[in-house]
Amino acid sequence: MSAIKELRERFTELMRLNYINTLLGWDLQVYMPKSEGAAKGRSEQIALIEAISHKKLISNKTGELIKKAETEKNLNVIDSALLREAKRRYEKAIKIPIELVTEIAKTASLGQQAWEKARAKSDFSTFKPYLEKMIRLEREYAEKIDLGPTLYDSLVDIYEPEAKSAWITSIFKELKPKLMKILHKIESSGADKPTQEILKKYYDPDKQWNLSMEIIKKLNFDFNKGRQDKSVHPFTASVSSMDTRITTRIWDNFLPACLFGTIHECGHALYEMGFREELHDTFLADGCSLGFHESQSRLWENIIGRSKEFWSYWYPIMRKYFPGNLNNYPEDEFYRSINVVQPSFIRVEADEVTYGLHIILRFELEKELINNSDNLSISELPNIWNSKMEELLGIIPPDDAKGVLQDVHWSTGAFGYFSTYSLGNLYASQIYEDLLTKQPNLPEEIKNGNYLNLLTYLRENIHQHGRIYRPLDLLKKVTGEDLNPDYFIKYLENKFYPIYNL
Repeated sequence: MSAIKELRERFTELMRLNYINTLLGWDLQVYMPKSEGAAKGRSEQIALIEAISHKKLISNKTGELIKKAETEKNLNVIDSALLREAKRRYEKAIKIPIELVTEIAKTASLGQQAWEKARAKSDFSTFKPYLEKMIRLEREYAEKIDLGPTLYDSLVDIYEPEAKSAWITSIFKELKPKLMKILHKIESSGADKPTQEILKKYYDPDKQWNLSMEIIKKLNFDFNKGRQDKSVHPFTASVSSMDTRITTRIWDNFLPACLFGTIHECGHALYEMGFREELHDTFLADGCSLGFHESQSRLWENIIGRSKEFWSYWYPIMRKYFPGNLNNYPEDEFYRSINVVQPSFIRVEADEVTYGLHIILRFELEKELINNSDNLSISELPNIWNSKMEELLGIIPPDDAKGVLQDVHWSTGAFGYFSTYSLGNLYASQIYEDLLTKQPNLPEEIKNGNYLNLLTYLRENIHQHGRIYRPLDLLKKVTGEDLNPDYFIKYLENKFYPIYNL
């Protein structure tokens, strides 16, 4: 057996261990009892799988196979990418003590449970010790990896391979004033402004669920390879190459939570369901980065799901679900209602213009937490958060649940993750611009509820490749250009200025 084939088999076993951990995490958030005892038991199980996986990854056998595979000639594109990913993971893992791996896994499981309770009570103080411990562990992890030039760069690289925080900072520095300019222009508009009042009426939760299921079925979510459930925070989880699960949440007095949360997670799932078969059960069966993964969910949720064309098809159907609320409400007004631009407290409910400002806030804070933790008191984090909200969005959260406690990410140690959301918006708008040049009839197809050509484009150009290419290489392969944030600004102006008669 060749070294590359043996290496592939070894990493297939590691991938299956990852899937087991994902299944444990999915159950933790969806079905598991919420008692402290249950959480502790699950944290131990997850930590055990992490330890087994880590030991296998850092073994001498893995290192020997990588060295042998590097000597093989004429590797195809898949095997070359497999070797690259194997080496990347191995070289990182051998720097990390097993004790640190298990401690991070335990703390993440317990921290997530603590976060849920703290958020429910809007009490940051009960979550604070878990956050402090996780920051210490993440800093230790970053110090061991030491990709430089800062500790934070080692964490960013987990989610956006080879990206540097300085590159992201430069993008956000360009993006921030442009987003604030668009927001100010919209806020200063004297025109009749849309409101979200229609979205805040009572919407039967069971009917919301049924509508969400009908929509994702039409979007080509494959229920033979996936399912949808409910959780506190919507997410997507693949527990094998043929089993991708999404969750949504339902608020009976705010329709978009379920509606667009479901479409967003469906976008992630369609990516996961589209990898070519040769990548199954390998580390290449993944998005090429979290930013690219987010590009797919944001494209479906916002560029498609909040478009006029989308609702030309779906609004008559939704009226049948909720006739009391919508029968006398014009379709055009509904379109304006779901595209209100207004500063708000909750990131996941933010509009497309202000969303990027939410991300910049988190990026700036967590960069400081990791790089200069001695200069930022965790006790003061809620107040610092509120100050930045006022600076960027002109509003101050009334409590911790609507402020510093609204996101799950820090509880699980996902520092370096948030910037990928904004990168996803940038990738998505650039990809969609390219898509329209190749499929100019796409808006008309969307009007008719036909998403097959759109999905085919995404499958052929993005999904099937999984993690074979690096994100900026794949973007250039698809669009012929490097990342250009101006496509996103152009998209926002073209969409929202007409809504606000600008």
